[in-house]
Amino acid sequence: MDSGPGAVTRDSRGLSGREGAPTSLARAAAETERRPVPGGGSATPADRTRRRSVVAAAAGVVAVGAVVAGILVFVPGGEGREAVDTPPSGTASTATTPAPTVQGTSRPRSLPPGARVEAGGFAWVTPTGWQRDVKTGAEVHYTSPDGTQELVAKSSLARGDLMDTWETSEHNARQGQDYVKIRLEETTFRGRPAVVWEYTFTLRGTPWHARLLGFDERGRSYQINTWYQPGVEGDALRTYERVKDGFTVL
Repeated sequence: MDSGPGAVTRDSRGLSGREGAPTSLARAAAETERRPVPGGGSATPADRTRRRSVVAAAAGVVAVGAVVAGILVFVPGGEGREAVDTPPSGTASTATTPAPTVQGTSRPRSLPPGARVEAGGFAWVTPTGWQRDVKTGAEVHYTSPDGTQELVAKSSLARGDLMDTWETSEHNARQGQDYVKIRLEETTFRGRPAVVWEYTFTLRGTPWHARLLGFDERGRSYQINTWYQPGVEGDALRTYERVKDGFTVL
């Protein structure tokens, strides 16, 4: 979840997707085999498989070759992960640039404490100690130390009607294993039209729950997504809400 349909491409999420729509998981699953187990420590083969399986964005279904409109379809997998911790709360990780005022003067951007500025034109506050994975300058993932939850933020050029884009992605996600749509509906995010997509799926025997949020602002589409294992739902949703609260379009 780039956030609107575009040229069909296959991204690190696995499912082939179009720029601007949710991403997917087919290729991600294959790449997962080459990723180190996040969090380290002693783990059983089953644990390693589960941990490797989290990394993606928008429909969490392993739909090989499915054409998705570009929304990040959450699918565990991917490579190029950086073992980089988020700076402690209260410490900005990247210097902010001033924004011009109406009069042409400038003032510092108002960002939440500890916000990290990303190349995709947004800033967010991510959990300390999570593993950072930069897919592109505009798509960044964070995985919990135990591999049971992943957070993704992404931006792209806005293309077409937001709901139409997400409906296309949802339609193609149906071929994923045990995919069940919970909801795909219009909503608002800070007063702006938005779309929320929630669903469950299975990846290599492990159940996952995905929640995706997308909205357009000033000609760009943004996604704030997460997927998690059902056993950690309470903590996962609290973490997701904090990340959404601190998400700032620059």
